[in-house]
Parts: sequence; C-alpha cells; structure tokens
Amino acid sequence: MCTSLTLTTKSKEHFLARTMDFGFQLEGRPVYIPRNYTWKQQADAEQKTIFGFVGTGRNLGEYFLADGVNEQGLAVAELYFLNEAKYSSEIKKNKINLAPHEFIMWLLGSITDISELREKIASINLVDEAVPVLGLVPPLHFIVTDKTGETVVIESDSGELVIKENPVGVMTNSPEFGWHLKNLNNYLSLQPNNFPTKKIDAFEVAPFGQGSGTYGLPGGYTSPERFVRTAYLRSLTDSGSTLDEALNAITKILDNVTIPKGVNIKNDGSVDYTQYRSIFDVTEGTYYFNPYENQEVFKLTLNEELLSKKEPVEFEYSEAFKTTNLN
Repeated sequence: MCTSLTLTTKSKEHFLARTMDFGFQLEGRPVYIPRNYTWKQQADAEQKTIFGFVGTGRNLGEYFLADGVNEQGLAVAELYFLNEAKYSSEIKKNKINLAPHEFIMWLLGSITDISELREKIASINLVDEAVPVLGLVPPLHFIVTDKTGETVVIESDSGELVIKENPVGVMTNSPEFGWHLKNLNNYLSLQPNNFPTKKIDAFEVAPFGQGSGTYGLPGGYTSPERFVRTAYLRSLTDSGSTLDEALNAITKILDNVTIPKGVNIKNDGSVDYTQYRSIFDVTEGTYYFNPYENQEVFKLTLNEELLSKKEPVEFEYSEAFKTTNLN
C-alpha cells in the first residue's frame, strides 16, 4: 500500500509527495545518482544516465529507486499495483528492456519532462524480472509530474506502458486508475461546509457539531478509501504561498494516510506500515525525507556541489526521536 499526491502552491511551485507503505523492511535511504553513471539492466544491456537525480533507494549490486526527482524537475514515484500490472514475458529487439523496478532509473536519468516521456515511452518494454530484495516481480504503476505541474499515471499492459492523464493529482494502488476516478462519483455529497438544519415533518434535524459536510468520507486504509480521502483533502487544503507553508500542508495531508505499525496485519503475519514519507519540490529540485521512526525531515538539494559528484552517494540519517526543551 502507498499513497501519492501532487500539490501546487499559490505561487505556482509544484510538488510530488508519497507514503511508502510495505510489509517487508525495504531499508531505503536517500541516494544521489550522478550524471553519466552506467548501470546494467537485468534484462540485457547497459544504460548511462544523462541527468543527476535524488530519491529513495537501495544498492543491491545495482541501485534501484522507489521515487525521485532529477535536475530537470521531473519527479516520479512507484506504487504497488497488485493483480493489475502485466509485463512482457520476453525481451524485444529494438526496445529498451527494463525490469519494472528499473523504470525509475531510466526515467530520471534520461527524460526531461512529460512531453519527452510521451515521445519515448513506446521504446520501453517492461519484462518479467524479479527484484532481488523481494524475490518476486513487483507489480508497479507510476505517478509522474514535471515543472509545468502536469501529472500523469503510467500503467502497464503486457509490457506496453500506457500514459493516463491524472486530473486529480492522486494515485494509490489497485484497481486501475480509471476505476478510482469513477469511484469519486460516489462522494458528491462531501463538502467543507456544514449541512444546515432541516425538518422532517415537525422534527428538526441538526448536525451534532462541526464536520457534518464530511460525513461519509472514507476512513480506512484500503486503496479506494485512501484515494478518496486524499483527493478530498488535496482539493481543499490551503497549499500556502511559501515553501514552508506548502511542506506543512503536504505533511498534514500525508498524516491522514500514514499507517502506524500494528493497525494493518497481512495474511502472512507481516506488518504493513508507512516506512517513510518523501516530498519532491520539482521547481527547486529538492528532496525531503521523513522516516517512520521520528518526525524529523531530512533535505537534499540538487545543487552544483552534489551534481558534480562522479559516483552515487548514499546519505545516512538519524532515527532518533527528537524533542525541543522549552524550560
């Protein structure tokens, strides 16, 4: 399970954010991948990055990332797409053959914006190749945004990737994206204003208190519930005019879909919870990372010092929960 969303401030700065929810300890950490970095595809060949980028990843012989932003302001997050993702069973000539978990490495290392992505997406063939840490082929779909604020969803059908417009700036998990958009039709009554009193014959019916307009807002952690809840909150939350206000607004929305340890137990007994949250400022090329263990936010910026690095850089962070003494 995961939730992702975009947000645009009143000053037209664009952000992508996500929760990473999983029942297996992913051990992801902030990683920088440099320009002109050569990495080997599991399927058949090598790729060399054009752009530098930062995101959350892990080195298992080769790096793979679950999300990130590149120096051109293109940002992406992959989310689980159980029982929906379909990949090619064979390597295809004249295609770039990628394992599903390698798609982000190719995207951030090669693509400038969504317009270029539309031109080049047909060159990609996603192949049934397992990710080493899981020992399985991860069913994935992707949310992508760029400096213009345009946002799309990428979903696969037998290896062919389909780009879908995302008019609500939200993505969660299965079912396929179009189903989630249709499901929003069930929640037309949601509104920020309280309902007025009304009479049933001689009896007056009144709200118990504040929040009556949100009656029926889904509160569970299923993919459809998180989608509806996030879409509602994103559409109404004040995004602010400054960077700090925007980051605070995004964090408040993510709080509503952040899963504590212990409240969602999978059938195999493993605990599915939010292992980290990340926010990408695509306008400034900045990455914010918040681990489950504390409320601290760690920041990485794609500045010239970092972009001049010739090798990948993994960044350590503290898991200690910090408080501030007032006396």
